[in-house]
Amino acid sequence: MADEQGRTFEDVHERLSEIVDEVSAEDISLDDALKLYEEAVKLGLSACDLSEQDLDAFLATEEETTAEEGGASATPTGSTDMPGEA
Repeated sequence: MADEQGRTFEDVHERLSEIVDEVSAEDISLDDALKLYEEAVKLGLSACDLSEQDLDAFLATEEETTAEEGGASATPTGSTDMPGEA
């Protein structure tokens, strides 16, 4: 999956790692650090959206698979005791 800018989760993760390296530099100005922080926050939100999209796609696939298999069984398994037996 990709976000509105065409980035994948891996792209976002890679850029966030780059930002961490850039912010860790001793000679970074406060203005540059703030710009990178703002970018990181946006990327974090994008990563959350991408994760939700992936989860939604996974759940939709699971629902399709369950429907194709005839749905979930309504009877519990594992118990073979008949009423009156003990």
